[in-house]
Amino acid sequence: MEILDLRHLRSRDLEPLLEEERSLWQKDLQWDYSSSAALIRRYLDARALPGYAAVEAGRTVGYGFYVYEHAKGVVGDVFVTDSDHAQATETELLTHVVETLQATPGIQRIEAQLMNLRHHPSCDFFFRESLQSFRRRFMILRLQDSLVPEPVTTKAELLSWEPRWANDAAQLIARAYRGHVDSAISDQYRSRSGAMRFLDNIVHYPGCGEFDPECSFVAVQRGMPGICGLVLCSIVGNRVSHITQVCVDPELQGTGIGTMLIGRIVRALRDRRFSAVTLTVTDSNSRAVRLYEQLRFSTLKEFYAFAWDAAQNGHESHILGRS
Repeated sequence: MEILDLRHLRSRDLEPLLEEERSLWQKDLQWDYSSSAALIRRYLDARALPGYAAVEAGRTVGYGFYVYEHAKGVVGDVFVTDSDHAQATETELLTHVVETLQATPGIQRIEAQLMNLRHHPSCDFFFRESLQSFRRRFMILRLQDSLVPEPVTTKAELLSWEPRWANDAAQLIARAYRGHVDSAISDQYRSRSGAMRFLDNIVHYPGCGEFDPECSFVAVQRGMPGICGLVLCSIVGNRVSHITQVCVDPELQGTGIGTMLIGRIVRALRDRRFSAVTLTVTDSNSRAVRLYEQLRFSTLKEFYAFAWDAAQNGHESHILGRS
């Protein structure tokens, strides 16, 4: 097996692999991956997608790519074809991607959430690369079987999402995730400016589906400025929605606002004849997991996120290579 620079290949070289990946997203996660695959093809053909491909006997059997966000590298995807060697191929691609980013001048952090790894990387891999790992759940609510939570609080009212809420939403996200495990997974949750980039990605790019303002809402306290709760949704498949963000002001968590937000989405999606809604949650966030299970969400798949910080691991940003 050879590991090649992804920029030496074209979309036609990955076409069977991309089709296999698209089918897996649909089968396992009810997610239409077509828009993301089209974007990957476009960058491949422009020689603008940094990463690696695993090639065996002239056939591409796996690929992984990454993108740069200022001083951060984000692993966009690692996917290999189903085979007896899948685990070894995944580990080889992950190692190349992670070590390339670690050796890139100026990179201080790496993040990844890889939904379709065939195998969870070994503990040796995480130890060797100084990576933190976080187990996460991809959950689904079948709307025909769902309960519709009744409002249990008078502390807030819900309003439809409008672009004018973006700044308040960014401030809320930064407050809600201060010290939260998810801020260790994504540093965009650590500041208002980071949250603004997160919101911009959700609204304008297809990685999390097509943003759906009709099923996105904010919670406001009567007579109080700003917002105290938020839920955002995207359309990710045929009559399938995905909750890309849900959060409540820390001082009001446990008062029923989160349940009210989810209930509003369930009613709106049912009215539009959607069949399901999905979300992701970190396994150690036990309070959120319990809430979703009480609302009849079930786990479709478990996957892992990981993160690396140069400052925490004694790496210098001027390193140019590895032995």
